[in-house]
Amino acid sequence: MTTPEHEPSAPQPTAPEFPDRVRRSSGAIAGGVLLLAIILWLGFDAMFTGSGRVPWLALAGMILAVPLVTAFTFRPAVYVNDDRLRIRNPFRVVVLPWSQVAGLRSGYSNEVVTVSGKRYQLWAVPVSLRARKRAARQEARAAAAGEPGAERRSGLFG
Repeated sequence: MTTPEHEPSAPQPTAPEFPDRVRRSSGAIAGGVLLLAIILWLGFDAMFTGSGRVPWLALAGMILAVPLVTAFTFRPAVYVNDDRLRIRNPFRVVVLPWSQVAGLRSGYSNEVVTVSGKRYQLWAVPVSLRARKRAARQEARAAAAGEPGAERRSGLFG
């Protein structure tokens, strides 16, 4: 008779060899800091110098605005390592092993397309509209010049 201490356990998954690489929008971080500074400045000013209901309304506004600004500017991130892609959007976290990722698409936003056809937005990785327009112009020039393989190109950078 074996006891639970002597039974072989299932192999435990190993930790990634390297830490996750994190991708975030630096513009969103800067905008979040600026918005929080403005909200806190105006809110505390109204709380300490206002009279009547104004301090309470300022406090309620700050309680509502600060978590929303934090969720939409600081929280979004994309974590990448050799095994998986983890997408952290404002209200949801999606973990995809690389075997489930079929591709990445860039339009007005970046999104991951899975093998099963599901699409997930990457809030943390902004799309450069200037780069998108430049790629479209290059693709149109290549197609007009009759460059071989121009019709096969797709996506943001062909």
